[in-house]
Amino acid sequence: METQSGPHAAATPSDGGFSTSDFGFFALMALVVVAVTWVGVLSFEEGMHTEKSKRNGEAWVAWLTENSAKRSDPDYPLRACAAGLQAPTAAQPSEPAPEGATEEAPKPAAAAAPNTWGACLAEIVKVPAFAAMVNPFTGKTPELVEKCDPADHNLHGNIAIEKSISNPPGSAVPVTISALVPGDAIDTKLQLKLSICDKGAYPIKVSEFEF
Repeated sequence: METQSGPHAAATPSDGGFSTSDFGFFALMALVVVAVTWVGVLSFEEGMHTEKSKRNGEAWVAWLTENSAKRSDPDYPLRACAAGLQAPTAAQPSEPAPEGATEEAPKPAAAAAPNTWGACLAEIVKVPAFAAMVNPFTGKTPELVEKCDPADHNLHGNIAIEKSISNPPGSAVPVTISALVPGDAIDTKLQLKLSICDKGAYPIKVSEFEF
């Protein structure tokens, strides 16, 4: 019996072994599995870093909220964070003018001034809980930044605090929200919002609170 040959010939049954293309397919699938697993591991780690950053933000919120009720006390230990106007340090008495010299007129006493956020922050970061705090993305102490900006990927894991200021009645916008900056006075209660910067430096709101 003659067998058919040529391009229309029937396919020869396989002998049960793996061809080179089969091994290539298996290798490709193995690489895909490894890649998917690795991406999953990285996503999990980034998620954990974000959660740890949230815990850092929650610690800031808890401390600021707790001290909000204390900083009006006369004996509040962190004087740079105390509310109200702080009296200036008394001036030292001037030395008597030499004989024959014209005495200078006494200088007027300096006016009381409010504490600022910058001076207060310098004291807060000395608190052991904050001094030992770690940014999980960088392994360094988290920084307080004016805002989270996706254009700057170096901000991941840092903390941003904004203040809300009420506008006069009848204004189109009831409140103005802006960054809490070092020069801001803290003599009165502040309405604040704290966010942390995620892996892409996008803000994740932690809480709104009073300080």
